[in-house]
Amino acid sequence: MLNITKQSDYGMLLISNLKDKEGYIPLSELLKEVKLPKRFLARIAAELVQAKILKSREGKDGGYRLSDKAKDLNLYDYLKIFEGDLAITKCMKPGYQCPWNEYCQHKSLLKHNLANILGKELRRYKLLQAV
Repeated sequence: MLNITKQSDYGMLLISNLKDKEGYIPLSELLKEVKLPKRFLARIAAELVQAKILKSREGKDGGYRLSDKAKDLNLYDYLKIFEGDLAITKCMKPGYQCPWNEYCQHKSLLKHNLANILGKELRRYKLLQAV
């Protein structure tokens, strides 16, 4: 079920702090601004580097900066990095066996219409518009 996790939320916080900065920003400087645990923020940053949303550099002049991909990324694709499946109900998850499946009158609306609307709306917004 779609539930924005701390990782997605804090990742957006990290991105918003990098959005208007030039060059590589050290993790220590970012920690002062976002006030999150170092290990947690480092893990989120590593996932964003792996997804090519951030670039990283080690060393004295190292840190993190936004990649060019971040400028074009939509909110839907960003959320999939941390959330994986963007199902809005349990019955949309692959392999889930709903005990009320034969009685459910609203599954078609939820599975198809609302899921499509949500996906379409999230794709309309660029990540950098949301942060």
